[in-house]
Amino acid sequence: MHDQVQPTQPVEPRTTRSSDEKPWCEKHHQIVRDEIEAINTRREETRQIPTDGLESCQMLDVTGLALSGGGIRSSALCLGVLQALNHHNLFRRIDYLSTVSGGGYIGTSLSATMTVTQRFVFGERPSGDTATANEISDTPSVGHIRNYSNYLVPAGVRDLLTGIAIVVRGLIANIGLTLPVVLLLAAVTIWSTPLRSCLTVANFFGVDLADGASTQCELHHFGWIADRYGFAAIGAIVAAALLACGGIAYWLFRKERGIGPTVFFTYAASIAFLLGIACDFARILQIKHFALTLAVAIIGVGLFFGWALKQSFASPEKRQEFRSHWPTAGATFLVLLASIAFFEFQPFMLSQMFDVVDGNAIGGPVGGVAVTWIKSLAAIAAPVGIVVTAFRQQFAEFLKGNGASSQWGSLVLAIVAKVALWIAGLALPLIIWVAYLYLSYWGIANDPLEKCQAPLTAVAQRNCLAATKSTAPATGNLSGKIEFDAGAGTFSAEIAPQPVANTATTDWLTPVSHVPVWLRFAANNVAAQFHWLDQGSGYAHSLPVVILYALVGMLLFAISWSLTPNANSLHRLYRDRLSKAFLFDPDRSADGNIARAEASLDQGRDFKPLDRMKLSELYAVADGGTEPTLRAPYHLINTALNIQGSDFANRRGRNADFFVFSPLYVGSEATRYARTPAVERLEQSLDLATAMAISGAAASSNMGSNSIKALTPTLALLNVRLGYWLNNPRYVDVATRPQRHSTPLFLWSEISGRLYENSDGVYLTDGGHIENLGVYELLRRRCRVIVAVDAEADAPMNFSSLMKLQRYARIDLGVRIDLPWTPIRDRTRAVMAENADKKSAHAAADTRENAPAEHVHVAIGTIDYGAGDTGYLVYIKSSLSSDENDYIRDYARRNGTFPHETTGDQFFSEEQFEVYRALGFHMAHGFLSGGNPVVVGSGTAPRTARFTEAGEPAIDAVREALGLSVPQRRTASVTVTMIEQG
Repeated sequence: MHDQVQPTQPVEPRTTRSSDEKPWCEKHHQIVRDEIEAINTRREETRQIPTDGLESCQMLDVTGLALSGGGIRSSALCLGVLQALNHHNLFRRIDYLSTVSGGGYIGTSLSATMTVTQRFVFGERPSGDTATANEISDTPSVGHIRNYSNYLVPAGVRDLLTGIAIVVRGLIANIGLTLPVVLLLAAVTIWSTPLRSCLTVANFFGVDLADGASTQCELHHFGWIADRYGFAAIGAIVAAALLACGGIAYWLFRKERGIGPTVFFTYAASIAFLLGIACDFARILQIKHFALTLAVAIIGVGLFFGWALKQSFASPEKRQEFRSHWPTAGATFLVLLASIAFFEFQPFMLSQMFDVVDGNAIGGPVGGVAVTWIKSLAAIAAPVGIVVTAFRQQFAEFLKGNGASSQWGSLVLAIVAKVALWIAGLALPLIIWVAYLYLSYWGIANDPLEKCQAPLTAVAQRNCLAATKSTAPATGNLSGKIEFDAGAGTFSAEIAPQPVANTATTDWLTPVSHVPVWLRFAANNVAAQFHWLDQGSGYAHSLPVVILYALVGMLLFAISWSLTPNANSLHRLYRDRLSKAFLFDPDRSADGNIARAEASLDQGRDFKPLDRMKLSELYAVADGGTEPTLRAPYHLINTALNIQGSDFANRRGRNADFFVFSPLYVGSEATRYARTPAVERLEQSLDLATAMAISGAAASSNMGSNSIKALTPTLALLNVRLGYWLNNPRYVDVATRPQRHSTPLFLWSEISGRLYENSDGVYLTDGGHIENLGVYELLRRRCRVIVAVDAEADAPMNFSSLMKLQRYARIDLGVRIDLPWTPIRDRTRAVMAENADKKSAHAAADTRENAPAEHVHVAIGTIDYGAGDTGYLVYIKSSLSSDENDYIRDYARRNGTFPHETTGDQFFSEEQFEVYRALGFHMAHGFLSGGNPVVVGSGTAPRTARFTEAGEPAIDAVREALGLSVPQRRTASVTVTMIEQG
């Protein structure tokens, strides 16, 4: 099979190991071989890497460039770095390009334009092969991207309005997915309790558990079965039927699915029998609310005590607690108890809603407070949810303790952020719950009013209704007099009730007065069709409402089944606007003619879009050629595979796996890899722009290792979903059957986090949701030299992405990274502190005086691959050292968080884009030209050196890999000269 990549065997296997125990480079050696063959098409004949004798897991003599995430900020800074690399003629030595999120914007643009034009279009190299200039001029391609630095709303209000319209469309689509569930639940509630008087009668989905209840509380008349045979007998019959189904499932599916179906039917049978016993027990209790919950809880006490006795008498080898049936059964019972309590809480709340409307004379104050409190909490949580959703990344940093300098400050911020997140997470669920309560409330007839009809006045009717609820007078005032004779020592009082005067109002209340007019009209029409108008309020109003809710809910459910996962999310909006900004042919105008060379204020509309360019076209047969050719570095677009429901991801609590798009292969370790053309044939919408947008899908309900569980339902329901549902690469061969089938109601999978690697569809988001530097995939391929550009938002300069990379590399790959990064941190912290302190000149002076003097932006560390293989990591960090040009330092003075402004700001001005681009060029050019020092040595003993000077093994190795001459020491000649002069 050509489309599915199978794990390859090593050339010389040392020992027989299972597939899971083999390292990535050994299992997928064929992928590396194919990539090297593609890379060889860009290399000179003398630099070809022979693939015939290529061994698995050997260090490759290749150079990789990694561009980190960070939105448009990262894109601008990485553009400057790319310009500096081209300025020094180094692109011919870059073999791999690995990008994440914002780095992928400019990285994808680079790959597309180099493939189409066969040159670097974002700057011209200096004449005469000199690289002495400290800046370069813009090209039309740079002008195009600069014009679209505000890529989300490039045309201002017009794009803003169209974007809002698309967002609203997605929200309506999500309502279409959630409303059927709410309507059907409301229909079941009304079916179970059609009348207000039924709300205080214990029932099991409409079958009364109390004697003497109204006959209309059982609209379906099934109660006689329970009265005659008892619930326990019915439960036993259902349990026997389920056990029989379990036996059949065992014989039919045991080879394919094991005993899973049988275990499921056994648990279902136990629940059915338990509920039968609990229903009979609830009849004995005879309480108004939570009768079934109390019955199940009492039975549970006995069951758990019996379990404790069983454990006491069991032998030690039979006391297993980890994933055995007894603990699982106990957990199932607790879930069942919580579910019953929740369902029985709804009639209680509905009863209190009626009482609150009738006034405190009828309803208890506790119920009134509860209803009012829930409504208020929903109202408060909604704006909190909006704020937290908008600033979710900042709250995530607070939760990690990255937002404060002191330990106590970090702790307080983390607690505050967690409380705010839970309040925000409750916002939409509370609103949906309140909507369900009102839909149910409108469908239940207020039957006590049938006894208090005309010709009573409204006040008299109120008194009548109160009399049906209490023996005490409901309304009225007290009047009289109190006398106290101090001399005689007597006290007397005359107090008598004073009835309220009758009013002239004739506004009668009916059993359906609380129902909106539109719903009342629809229910009357349904009741007239079935001639139920004269059969009591249960049939005249409640049952028609049940029918209406059920029909509308099922109709919406059927229509929603046709909604596709990616059609109404924000992915397409995001993808199209990114594509317009970054994917274009600079040699062709929009009408297909040769592009104009002159400058234009509207250059963005002049170029032909590359919107439909495929990933596989990055390595394809050129015009007039016979073999596929790579014209740009081999591109790895990193994304995160969200598999929160999988044991594969949760073995280490990551919730995600590394998923990559490349010209040859698509996939991950969890899903396996498939050839890109095969996936493109299966997934018609997959192209270079789509992969770029997926890699930058930072805002999503599920965000891999960065997921905020409290916000997951809220983000999903609000359609904050930039992620993408992709056909699983595991099943590109249609003969292979998925172990799980994704329901078209994909939204519920996102809300619940039930995302798996073996389902027919997988959910992909921003690569930064698992690793934000893009270095991990290069470490997997064991590159000799890796140049990493870190442009993440890291105002505290904690290098958090580097720390995570080091942890992943050590755990997954057995690779150790030693990087001397602390001098960059210290210098940048000092400069940023000076910029932020605009009030105290003395403090600024002290900061300058105590700050490290070296102008460092770059560190070179070592990568220990094991077996004696040592690679090198060139780490370019977004940083400041006070040697930048005037307008960079001016912007930094006015913006204290520069160069780490929030990634939430994706609306860059011309100034913002330029200062980040200029900073990127300054850092890389200063390092390569030797103008600024670079940090070398170990992490515990850093020192500085010049990239153009000899004497440092790490610098010499990097220069050799980049094709630069290695400076030779002149110690011998200097010694001879000194002797001669002496």
